[in-house]
Amino acid sequence: MVNTAIETEALEEKMPESPWHNEKVRECEDMLREAVRSLPTAVVFRDLFFHFKGKRYAPDLAVVLEGAPPIERIGLVYRIPEDGPSPDAIIEVAVSSKSLGEALGEKVDFYAEMGVKDYLVIQAFPERPVRLWFCRPNLGERPNSVNEAVLETLGVKVIAQEQKVRMFDSASKEIMPLREALEQERRKREELERRVAELEQKLKSKSP
Repeated sequence: MVNTAIETEALEEKMPESPWHNEKVRECEDMLREAVRSLPTAVVFRDLFFHFKGKRYAPDLAVVLEGAPPIERIGLVYRIPEDGPSPDAIIEVAVSSKSLGEALGEKVDFYAEMGVKDYLVIQAFPERPVRLWFCRPNLGERPNSVNEAVLETLGVKVIAQEQKVRMFDSASKEIMPLREALEQERRKREELERRVAELEQKLKSKSP
């Protein structure tokens, strides 16, 4: 059953994010959805409030591997444990010093209380190289700056490359955002068409 009072209050508190932040979150969301596509019970949530022991936060991205209710039954707030289990993995994208401080501070404590197993903070300040911060809150860890992070719950490795975040599956195959995957396929198709055209031209030139 939806708690309307909580949802109304949460809606008033949720502020719009910058286009840069939204773009970076969307890129990660595309890769996460592709990463868990083969897991039928996994659900990726974006900007959903998680309410636990009287407190709530809305992580940029959260993954619940098993036990999440159908998305049509969830409003703006996911109550733990009433609606389902805690997220297994959470990703926050910080694009300012303020949001980075929150992601590395008070949010860690909340996610630790919830029992989150993998917590990744992507520091994506405009016009600066991306940095990664990672920890396992359920083990009492605090975020550390890392060159790469392995989200063991998802079988995903994350690395930062200049202003780009890249993800790889357990077989070390890169997980591409949908737009990039489509663009890559388009380039391959165009290259194939070019080679076919060149071959046809050569065959014509050799014809008597």
